[in-house]
Amino acid sequence: MNPPVALRRTIAAPFVDMASLAPFTRDVRAACTKPYSGGMKFMDGDVLMARITPSLENGKTSIYRASPEAEGLPAFGSTEFIVIRGREGVSDSTFAYYVFTSPEVREHAISSMNGSSGRQRVQHDSLARFKIDLPSIEEQRDIAGTLGALDDKIESNRRLRALLRELGRARFQQAVEHESHTKVLDDLTISITRGVTPKYADGEPLAPLVINQKCIRDGWVSLGPARQMQARDVPVTKRAGSGDILVNSTGTGTLGRLARWHSGDIFVDSHVSVVKPDPSQVEPVILAYALFGRQADIEDFATGSTGQTELSPARLGSLPVYIPGGKLNGLSVDLYAIEERAQQLEAEITRLEAVRDTLLPELVSRRIGLPVEVRA
Repeated sequence: MNPPVALRRTIAAPFVDMASLAPFTRDVRAACTKPYSGGMKFMDGDVLMARITPSLENGKTSIYRASPEAEGLPAFGSTEFIVIRGREGVSDSTFAYYVFTSPEVREHAISSMNGSSGRQRVQHDSLARFKIDLPSIEEQRDIAGTLGALDDKIESNRRLRALLRELGRARFQQAVEHESHTKVLDDLTISITRGVTPKYADGEPLAPLVINQKCIRDGWVSLGPARQMQARDVPVTKRAGSGDILVNSTGTGTLGRLARWHSGDIFVDSHVSVVKPDPSQVEPVILAYALFGRQADIEDFATGSTGQTELSPARLGSLPVYIPGGKLNGLSVDLYAIEERAQQLEAEITRLEAVRDTLLPELVSRRIGLPVEVRA
């Protein structure tokens, strides 16, 4: 943990900030190159684990992957990383990544945090003393290879999904540049509402999943951070349905993130706005891409002080969006086809993540072993 790395101040090196780590995502790459002025230092293949709240709880642990031109060169990043590296002949760094993302180690790390509210950190000594049943180096590599194959496919699907989103945005932008008109969002929607504040009273049965702001990514929804609230009557206006657009409406950094929901009714919490398109005014998929195009500007419509920014339904409704003019049938067909393929990829990612997350603690803890033919 935190192995020594030689890097002199003012020397330009790849830099990884905390924002670059995506929750429960294996690989991370440098955000930029800049002169070293302090922070944790690491090498290609080292594991970066967030040690501060809420990044640790959110699942920010990844393996640093250097670009081809930076292989073998030191890199640096946030002071809030713990750097983990395998010991030659004893432990494998990729296996270590899966150990440190396993529920057992994550729960121990989270329980060892202390400090002031909102700035709690993992205690290095407590984490370093945690005992695990370490397999042989060969078995570690076999386990890492099995789980890694799933992560490779997940990463491949994510890249393809991102390319599809870019294709859709380029197609939409082309139509807007050809001919467009400006509409206020309120004129194109049936309603813009906020979700419900979940209640977690003891003894009540659990209701279905509730989407919160952590679930909303760049154009898609991850149900990994979703929670179940206790059963209660929830008005239809507090739910999202197929075709609705979800907007993260609180906080700094993630405020304004958008996603299009497509899988039937689901509860939404009070940090998320539900935009219900009016099909008589605009195709839902076209409105979604119109909002994607204004995502960078949405935060300007929020109110409040730093760290307490809030985007009310009324303010969001006043957002102007650019709608392509002319006949939109061809554009709608193209965007729906792109969305359908992206949704298929999202469903496959969810299935692969479920398989990985089921296997990971069992393999790492050695409650189950790999078949001989797999290890061979």
